[in-house]
Amino acid sequence: MDCETEFEMGLKSQLCKRLKSKEEVEQTDRISDLPDHIICDVLSYLTMEEVVRTSILSSRWRYHWKGVTSIRLWGSNSDPNSFANFVEHVLQNCNSTNLEVFNLSCPVRIDLPRLNTWIRYVLSLNIGKLSLYVNHRPFELPEFPLPICNLTCSSLVSLDLRSCFDIQIPDSVVCFPHLKSLDLNVIFPNNLAVLHRLLSCCPLLERLRLWCYLDDLEVLNLDISVPTLKRLDLWLQEEGYAVIRNYEIIINTPYLEYLSIHDNSLAHYVLNNLYGLRDVHIGYLTQNYGDIEPLHAIRLLELFHGIRSTDILTLHPDTLIVLESALSYPWPTFRYVTMLIVSPSSSSAWTCLALLLQSTPNLEVLILDHDEINDLRINDELYAWNPPESVPSCLLERLQKIGIKSFWGKEDEVEVVEYLLNHCQVLELMIIGFFSNKKDEKVAEKLLAFPRASSTCDVQVYEHFWFDSFIWLLTSLFFSVSSQI
Repeated sequence: MDCETEFEMGLKSQLCKRLKSKEEVEQTDRISDLPDHIICDVLSYLTMEEVVRTSILSSRWRYHWKGVTSIRLWGSNSDPNSFANFVEHVLQNCNSTNLEVFNLSCPVRIDLPRLNTWIRYVLSLNIGKLSLYVNHRPFELPEFPLPICNLTCSSLVSLDLRSCFDIQIPDSVVCFPHLKSLDLNVIFPNNLAVLHRLLSCCPLLERLRLWCYLDDLEVLNLDISVPTLKRLDLWLQEEGYAVIRNYEIIINTPYLEYLSIHDNSLAHYVLNNLYGLRDVHIGYLTQNYGDIEPLHAIRLLELFHGIRSTDILTLHPDTLIVLESALSYPWPTFRYVTMLIVSPSSSSAWTCLALLLQSTPNLEVLILDHDEINDLRINDELYAWNPPESVPSCLLERLQKIGIKSFWGKEDEVEVVEYLLNHCQVLELMIIGFFSNKKDEKVAEKLLAFPRASSTCDVQVYEHFWFDSFIWLLTSLFFSVSSQI
């Protein structure tokens, strides 16, 4: 009995120790046990409102937020005064002398002298990435006075001014030796000289996004000559209707790989040395379709000639509306385009598509988005499919994958699918996604029954949601493969 009693006592003792050890593990605050620099790094991914709230967790957490190297302040819909007080509380208690990220989104009616003081202070902290946004309505010039942004920081790697600022570059220090990414909203003609000067001060600039507001301007000469640039996003926004103006945009960027142009001013583009283009998006827009003049179409074709070396081409809907006025002019041949993403317009319908297929002899992937054509159609008779006189060579030799988005099952759409299946001799896959979340089974059966020129072609019909997911995967895989070539 004594032996059994000792055994039982020993067993109970071991169980108690294990239970106590388990309880201690469960009570351990693993996050608080992390080193300070790791905790600060984790906090840097939160907004400052969330970061400051962590000070109530424990005595150790009380001051952690003051050492963060990334500050993100979002007060878009806040009361201007209370938000300004919170920003100043954060900046006054920030212990970091090397701030990596400062991201500030302010209400519209923020006190400008206070905002300018914050900018000057942050620029003094060896800031790496600076993003400033003062709310105003998109596509409209701001009606309130502009904040002053003195650009004198040599440590900046990324600068993002997503609102219009009164940009000032002092005559003394004008070089930005480490700046690689620049995002600006600018008002022309006020900021034109400053912009040209700024671009000349960025010897390592790789990414440039410009949102340009044209404020009652008759003449514009914008020169983007940046030898190191790899990515360019250009938005030209003009109030009023498309009229002929003397707008000239010069792009001289020999290492450019990505180009996106959204322009409702129908400017004249002079493209030089664009030999490395991989991906191009063109949104050549107009606010009044009835006032498109022949010169607009000629300017668009000149732009096409400058980008004809690209591998991937995306044409937004209004671009094809302008192209409709250029059907009688000679089109450039895009010999290197292997992927074409296009939205048939509400005006020219399928005519431009036939010409684009003839102009892309090495096309391998074609994606059609029917949102625009189906949203605006009034008379279905305007949308009859007229096949080209001769079968485009890409259909006979190269085209392997086709994706059709927002398919409604109208007669012209069905005819396009039938034509492509009948003539694409090496087609491997056609994906069709209906506009609604419920596909038309009768139309789907008709599509699947069409004869196919390619014996290896697989036709799949999906609901709208699943098709969007597939197109994302298809384009991602294509970009991944093409980047390795």
